This record gives sequence, C-alpha cells and structure tokens, in this order.
Amino acid sequence: MHSDVSFLMAGVTDRRLLCHKILAQPPTNMNMRITRIFEDIQGHESQSGLSQDTFVELLARHKALLLRSDEDQDPWSVDDFAQTIEGLQLARYEYVGGAAPRRLIPVKASVEVITANEAPPDQLIPFHHELAQVADPPQYIFFFCDLPSDTGGETALIDSTLVYRFVADNHPEFMQKLKAYGARYKRTLPAEDDKESPIGRSFYNAYQVDNKIDLERKLDNIKGLEYEWQPDGSLTVITEPIPAVRMIEQQHDHAIYQWTFHNSVIAAFLGWQDSRNDRMNAVCFGNNDPMDPKVLDDIAKFMDDNKVSYQWKRGDVFALNNRLVMHSRNAFTGPRRVFAAMFGDAPPSNQVKRDGVGQIVKDFSALTVSDPTTFGMWRLTDPEETVYQAIRAGYRRFDSACDYGNEEATGRGIARAIADGIVTREELYITTKLWNTYHDPVHRLITIHRLPTIADPPEWSNLDGEMVLVKNDINATWKAMEELVYNSKTKHIGLSNFNCQLLRQILSVARIRPTSLQIECHPHLSQAKLIRFAREAGIRVSSFSCLGGASYISLDMATVNDLLFENAIILEICRIHKKTAAQVMLRWAIQRNTLPINKSSSGARMRENREVFDFYLTKEEMKAIDSLNKNHRYNDPGHFCEGGMGTFCPIYE
Repeated sequence: MHSDVSFLMAGVTDRRLLCHKILAQPPTNMNMRITRIFEDIQGHESQSGLSQDTFVELLARHKALLLRSDEDQDPWSVDDFAQTIEGLQLARYEYVGGAAPRRLIPVKASVEVITANEAPPDQLIPFHHELAQVADPPQYIFFFCDLPSDTGGETALIDSTLVYRFVADNHPEFMQKLKAYGARYKRTLPAEDDKESPIGRSFYNAYQVDNKIDLERKLDNIKGLEYEWQPDGSLTVITEPIPAVRMIEQQHDHAIYQWTFHNSVIAAFLGWQDSRNDRMNAVCFGNNDPMDPKVLDDIAKFMDDNKVSYQWKRGDVFALNNRLVMHSRNAFTGPRRVFAAMFGDAPPSNQVKRDGVGQIVKDFSALTVSDPTTFGMWRLTDPEETVYQAIRAGYRRFDSACDYGNEEATGRGIARAIADGIVTREELYITTKLWNTYHDPVHRLITIHRLPTIADPPEWSNLDGEMVLVKNDINATWKAMEELVYNSKTKHIGLSNFNCQLLRQILSVARIRPTSLQIECHPHLSQAKLIRFAREAGIRVSSFSCLGGASYISLDMATVNDLLFENAIILEICRIHKKTAAQVMLRWAIQRNTLPINKSSSGARMRENREVFDFYLTKEEMKAIDSLNKNHRYNDPGHFCEGGMGTFCPIYE
C-alpha cells in the first residue's frame, strides 16, 4: 500500500509591497484604476498601490488587466510604469529565442523595459503567446503606451481557452495531433538585426551570444533542435517539438484548471514572412506532419472575430497573464510608442502564515493537485463496472467509504483497469473513510484489513432499530490514524464533515497534519469561511453533493423545489457558455479552490462532467451563483438519524 491512498476521519502580518521603490524620486500619484479587460471593459475599480499577492491573484482570476492613473491625476510616464512593475518583485526574465528585434528603453528602475515589436505599421502582428515557441515562456507581460497612434495600433487580446475550445469543437483531429505531438517552428535568422522585418532579430541577439562557437554550443544542448548554416551566413533553426496545448493548473494556490491554445502556430503561419522565410513552411506538427492551412486560416478568423481591441491612451498599462492570454497588434497610422516588459513567476512569499491555532504553516503542497475532478462511489448500482468506466473516462481520483458497502467491488473494477493497461496504480488517488464504528484506536487496522467474518466494532450499535452512541476521544483516534502513515499503510490522512472548531482540535494535537477535508458544499451551502479556514491551514477541500439536492430526492431528504438544475441564474450562465448545469456547478466549485466529487453510471455523462476545463466563470457569474447560498444541508444527521436510526444526533450545531 505505497500508492496514493487517503484516509479521512468521518465526524459527526499583512505584507504590502510598495509599488514604487525609492531608486528615484517616487511619483506621488499612487492611486490607480484597474479594469478587467475580458469581463468589464467599461468598468474599473480604484486601488491605492498594488501588492504582489494582489497582482498574482487578479491575473490568475481575470487573465488581463488595464491599469491607469486616476482621472484627476496625470498619465503615468515610462518611469512611473517601470517603478510600479519593479515594486511587484517578479522574477527577471531573459528575452532569449524571440523573433522580433527589441531596443532597451532607459528607465529609473532596475527592470528591463524594451520596445514592443516594431514591425512596419501597415503589418498586422498575429495572435500569439509571447515566446510560446520556447520551452519556458514568460509568466507575465506588461505593455505601456507612451504615445498612442493616430489610428489603429491596438494591442488586441483573446482568451486562449476560448481559442482552445473553438479548435477542439470544430477541428478535433487537428487538436488531437496538436496535443499528441506539439509543434515545431522553422525560422531563418540573419547575422544582424533586420529592422525591416517583424521577425528580423539576429541569431546573436536571439540567443544572447556574441560568437558562433557559443551559439552552436547552446543549440547543441537543446535536445531535438536542428539547425543549418546558410551560404549567405544566416542560420535556419527548426525547434524541438514544443507542447502547443497546455493545461494551466494552479498559480500560487489559485485554481486555474484551463486548457489553453498555448503556442505561436498562428503567428508563425501568418507572420513569419520576409526575404529569408516562407510562412507556409514556418510551422508543422511535432512529428513533422504538415498542418492544414485551411484549418489555420479558420482558427485565425475565429481569433480576429472574437478579439478584444482597446484603443490605447497615453499612460495606459496592460498586465497580461501570458499563460492564459494571447496578444496581437493591429496596423496603425502615425507615430506610436508602446513599450513592453516580461517577467517570470512571482517568487514564493516569505510571509509567515499561521493556521487557526497559531502554528506556522510551512507546507502548502496539499493544495496543489493535477486534476480536481473526483469520482464518487456512493449509491452505485454496479460499482465494479462503474469505476472501470470512470477510469476509462479519465478520472484518477476516487472517493469511497466503508458505509457505501461497495469497496470490494470498487477494488475489482480498479484491478481490471490496471490489468487492462488503462492506468497504473501510481496514477490513482483513492480516498476511503475511517467510519464512525471504527473510531476506537484499537480498531484502526480493521478498516485496512477488513474481513467478512469480522463484525463491526461496537461504538455504534443498532439495538432494536436504534443507534447507540458511546464516548470516544477524537484526539486518540487521530493519533491512531497517524500510526497508519508511520507504518506505511497509507500516504495521507484527512478529515470529513469537520467544522472549524473540530479542525482546531485536530491541529492542536497533530504530529501529521491533515492533508484534506471533505464537506458537503454546493450553491445552497457554500461554506466559504470553512473553506478559507482549511486552506489557510494547508488543507485542501473536497466537496460532496456538489450539484445540490438531486441525489437526496429519492431518500426524501430533498424535494424537486431544491433542484439547482432548474435554477434561472444557473440556466442563464449555461446559455452564455453553452454548458450544462452540472458543468457550470462543477466549474464554480473548482474556481472556489475545491475538488468537486461527482458520479454517473453513464459513460457519456462521466466524460461530460470532465469537460469543465475549456471555460471559466467571470467574477459576476461567480457572485451570482454565490448568492444562491442559504446554508441548507441535505446530508444532515441532525435530521435523518432520528427518523432512520431512532437517535437524535446533530453534529453541525
């Protein structure tokens, strides 16, 4: 049992980074207006300064921001811009491998501000993720408008997830090959910068070397890259296969979980044309198969039809999450000065973080998972076949429990999938529960080595149809669970149906901290404070009954009036995104940093419930679903135990 298994105990100094460092006389206009470009281009929120933590959260949630000075203040200068982004203390990024020549702009700050692509004004610069043709592109891109053009010249933007979904829906075979093989890019670079070409950066400049020996040494170290010297002294480079579709999972513990069309395929196809390069040969699949130009034209048209074009004003700043947003440049007339800056990630915060009992939390790794979707095993007609089909549908996280009465069949389905080569045991994360009848420490191993001949332990006994409760020490139970980790019987231990005060109790005595908390959570029971409390302690949160009361109607624990599938707010969001009500509620749960547990016996519905990574909900849509909260539980022992087991047993009050 050395694979990922989790056991849950079932239970009844704000750091502010200055926006401007005192490298020169700091500007006095600290206030700024922040506009969410994709969500509310006409609106804005005023803010005094911008800390690194706030910036990272905003770009994770909203992808692209417009920053500008308040209406009663002068527009920012390039030094204001440089000092503001310097204050964010993002990781320096070296501009290596880019196609466009750049000039360094002198600023009174220790950050590099460069010219944006200075392609001729009558040329369109196609959509791309900055430096997507290299293995490690920048995380954040900033653009600053020093002088807007007379006409045109917008830095147009498009949501990369929107492009991904269009390609997946309309060109599925193309998308499958792109996922499987990635893309290779071909470009011939001159020995000196060619300022007449939008891709005229010299090979010395592109690879940050000053001689051919160092250049060849650098290129030889890139596995899969090919290059050839041309008779005229130029250099043709064909990149190694580079992933062209990426799943962006999390950024600094903020849930993203979105597929992106993360590449420069369209930029190469449309824009890599000059005296040395033919755009029709600029890109191919990673296995060297050609890409259909009709498909590429269709993708380019979709981008153009759905782009957001904002007319620059002097002093404006775009802040872009380069992993989630593609940008381009429209043609223009008249002079235009737009500068850029590129950065890596924000370094880990050195802020001391404490949990709900005042202990310093050093390990937040439990908050990071590769896939948040979890398949639940409660109330299944054929658990063996269902879990097998769920694995085929892509699920790798499974939630089970002794109380479900199907763990043996679940194990058979998992064993079949492993034997058939669909999955390895190491890829699976399986959660079960140390049920209430096993809370006495002497019974901790029974849940691991349960045999049909062993009767349930006596803590809870049905005597004449009644449930009889006995005393138990939760602290002792937790210590017994810790022994399971020490003895390599499980990798992780956690909690289920615990409130904040019970979490404090466990955190006060734990030698091994809980990695997860499982709770009922849906739009009728949002539990925002409990989720925050757990995550601030480094505990991830899984949500059961995430679609509301639908599963409880047949148990007389909910009515048809409780169905969220018919809610007008949710149905309107479904209409906007062309998604089902289940997908919208699962997406809502994911964006709240929880792992939603769902189930279905239908293979098609299993796959459908995993199709939640090709859209995201806006701030307004999240708030609209939040407004449905009425703190109503469907799975409440305080109600069902008395009628079903003859014992009044509230656990949440």
